[in-house]
Amino acid sequence: MTDISRLPVLCVIAATLLLTGCGKESRPASKPTRSPTASASATLSPVEKFKEWADAGGSETVDTVGKDLSAVDEDSHPADLEALKESCAQLTADLEVAQGGGAMPDGAMASRWTLALKHLKASAAACTQGANAEDQASFDMMAAEMSIGTKHLSAVVKRLSEVTGR
Repeated sequence: MTDISRLPVLCVIAATLLLTGCGKESRPASKPTRSPTASASATLSPVEKFKEWADAGGSETVDTVGKDLSAVDEDSHPADLEALKESCAQLTADLEVAQGGGAMPDGAMASRWTLALKHLKASAAACTQGANAEDQASFDMMAAEMSIGTKHLSAVVKRLSEVTGR
């Protein structure tokens, strides 16, 4: 059996930051019901534009990714490879939706968001590979990419919390 014991710590940290930073109602991980848009008016301040992005689905998208990370954590401790395949597939699907969403209007946070999505998507792919092949090297890659992705995601969550007061 593969050892993915280092992964839960990363997922718990990410999920905790996400769920406390942007917490809304509790629901199972699923695709966001709407995707954030870049419909911010040119007359809005940068903070107002960021808040508008958050209210137009950005916060919900971040919350969904957090719930997906929590599901990956739950399925990895103790390791349930079949469930992990499903939770990693859901994470992948929701990250694709997030990547297709509207551009984040805050330049610095947009860069962090893009990096978070990129690294978390690489982590989810490695998770799927590891679960399918029971491959420790894939789980190690999963943990490394998740660490980078959650670092960037934490910055976005912090900014969301500051702007939205949630």
